[in-house]
Formats: sequence, C-alpha cells, structure tokens
Amino acid sequence: MAKLYTLDEKLLTDAPEIRVKDKLYPVDNRQKTVRKLMQINTDQMDGSQVSEQMDQTLKLALGEKAFAEIDKMDLPFPAYQKLFELVMAAMTGEEEQAMEQRFQQAKHSARA
Repeated sequence: MAKLYTLDEKLLTDAPEIRVKDKLYPVDNRQKTVRKLMQINTDQMDGSQVSEQMDQTLKLALGEKAFAEIDKMDLPFPAYQKLFELVMAAMTGEEEQAMEQRFQQAKHSARA
C-alpha cells in the first residue's frame, strides 16, 4: 500500500505522494534522486540560500510542472516549510515526526 503524506493529516498510505489542497503529487524517491537531494543539502549554504535549497529539493522530488503549480499557490511560508519537510520524509522513508524533530534541532543549532 502506498504512503500518502498530506499537509493536514498523517501518513495514510505506502507510496510516497504529497497532497496539497485537493491535488496529489507523486514524490520521486529513487536512489539517484535522493543522492542528488543529499548533495543539495550537504553543500555549504548560508541563510540567504535556504529558500533556493528548498525550491531545488521540491523541483527534484516533484518535478518542474508540479513545482510550478505549487509555486503559483503562493502558500504561506509555514505551509511551504511543512511541505518541504513532508517531501523530505517521503523521499527518505522517515516518519514525519522524526523529520520534523530533525528540522527543529537544526533550527536550534543554527541559532546557537
């Protein structure tokens, strides 16, 4: 069974998909894609490049067309950040809560 990650619910099914509003977007979690993702995320980026990193990750995971659709929605930043976390969880197979904790720890470490 597919996993379905949503902005408003928890893991529902087994194949990685993200629901934004009423549309489902498949998440590319293939090995080569995740390796590219890891390279994007391990490159040394300062705070001004974080949004570009998030955009690149979403484009890679969802594809250009889906990214363009989501970008046109002009989501509030907290929703966009949550979408990024959900995509990362879907790509790596981690539970949403574990990914969320990792992001919270990274935020606190960056402030220190």
